[in-house]
Amino acid sequence: MTYEAIAFDLDGTLLTSQSTILESSKIAIKKAIEKGIKVFIVTGRHHTAVRPYYKELELDTPVVCCNGTYLYDFYHDEILASNPLTKEQATLLVNSSREQGFHIAMYTRDAMTFEVLNPHFEKLLKWVETCPMDAKPDIHQVKHFDDYLDGKTIIWKILISDPNASKMQNYIDNLPLDQFSPEWSWVDRVDITASGNSKGKCLAELLKLENINPENVIAFGDNFNDVSMLKYVGMGIAMGNSESEIQKQAKNVIGSNNEDSISLALSQLIEL
Repeated sequence: MTYEAIAFDLDGTLLTSQSTILESSKIAIKKAIEKGIKVFIVTGRHHTAVRPYYKELELDTPVVCCNGTYLYDFYHDEILASNPLTKEQATLLVNSSREQGFHIAMYTRDAMTFEVLNPHFEKLLKWVETCPMDAKPDIHQVKHFDDYLDGKTIIWKILISDPNASKMQNYIDNLPLDQFSPEWSWVDRVDITASGNSKGKCLAELLKLENINPENVIAFGDNFNDVSMLKYVGMGIAMGNSESEIQKQAKNVIGSNNEDSISLALSQLIEL
């Protein structure tokens, strides 16, 4: 098989538990690019939180962001494809999540915002301080989400979090699935976007733009929001740190995100 592209999830996959990229992975990616293979990032993150890694890897390809809600071109600050929340959808999510007492974050066109600082965003803000000045993500506190529910602000997704996973599961079970696509992105966090969004669907749009057959693509992922991507491509690979339900739906399972498993897999698949 001659592979033309590699798609990487970030958190739990290309990134270690310390939110860094292993040197072995960086070397493997550089060698793949030198062989003419396209490298794509396909993530639940907002593009502002992808920027430091994008620059570190010296990529030049569009990025699938917010679980496939939009396709972003860093070089032209351009949205190539998107399906954001409507004003009504965002309003419903914010109000109903408030009633449940969930922590809420709102991902707008260019920033990740929150009203109340929680441990997850404290950690993110500390990480921002370590990023290079020319790649610092825009993550900030706002007074009222209501100010952004004006129908003019682009809202990519609402992120809810709570230590009570069953409470969140019950909440998303009662969301109208003809309007929303909820996906667990961590043990205590759920991303909610407009219906129809998925990493697999947006990756399909990207591959069409690049004229690449999905059968000739390798994808790495570790979470439930990666399954659509892993099943769509020719070689879907689950990380060893992923849950068994995810591993069952992948073509291959490798070591964890803290080991040199990605570089080893790539050296076998594309003979680096």
